[in-house]
Amino acid sequence: MEQILAFIKTKKQEFAKLPLFEFLANKHIHPNQRLIFAPVLDPLAAGLSDLNKYVIRESSSDNRVQELINKYTYQENYYWHGYLEQLETLGFNQLMSYGDFRLLLGEETKKTRSLCSTLERYGFQASPVQKLILVEVLEATATVFFEAALAVVMELEQITKQEFVYLGAGYVGLENHHILTPEMLQVLAEIKLTDSERQAALELAQNVFELFTEAMNELLAHSQTNSCNTLLQLA
Repeated sequence: MEQILAFIKTKKQEFAKLPLFEFLANKHIHPNQRLIFAPVLDPLAAGLSDLNKYVIRESSSDNRVQELINKYTYQENYYWHGYLEQLETLGFNQLMSYGDFRLLLGEETKKTRSLCSTLERYGFQASPVQKLILVEVLEATATVFFEAALAVVMELEQITKQEFVYLGAGYVGLENHHILTPEMLQVLAEIKLTDSERQAALELAQNVFELFTEAMNELLAHSQTNSCNTLLQLA
């Protein structure tokens, strides 16, 4: 398991260097423009919440790893869904295009929209160890994303004199809550994986990082090809 967790750590570092996060850090671009992709995340936010509750969680299992995963899912829902409550406060709903389902169902958002259906396929009937790997990658990508988004949100707070809790701050505020608790690590230390199981776990982690990388690149493209002039006038 140490090899797999080290691999995830390396992939997380690579993920943090994606162009989207460089874009989010560019203070020469208005914060509203940098967060213009927020409504595009609607399907992903709802999908990850359902993934957590209905696929990753398995309440009837007596496997110790699965029991610890279940405990985690009741405390942690990745906080992707929380940002939905802030869209109105942020003002994005005042752009008519964001009330149009064609935005969420169009070609330019297909990677983000279909991400959760692929994750469900990975998680369906997965072993507890595979689910753990899935959760750890979800946590890694979410942490990177929300830390970057939080920096932009803090800029918006200074401009608008409003507090935006969910888009970033809510997640990072619980950064000490991780799936890999001392109890989980102790349980994992007793697990011996076969070569095929280890390879399957590495491939799963690689595939999930690739899915999120494609989604992040899609969000960047959306941000670079759409304007928030209306929002800029409101700021």
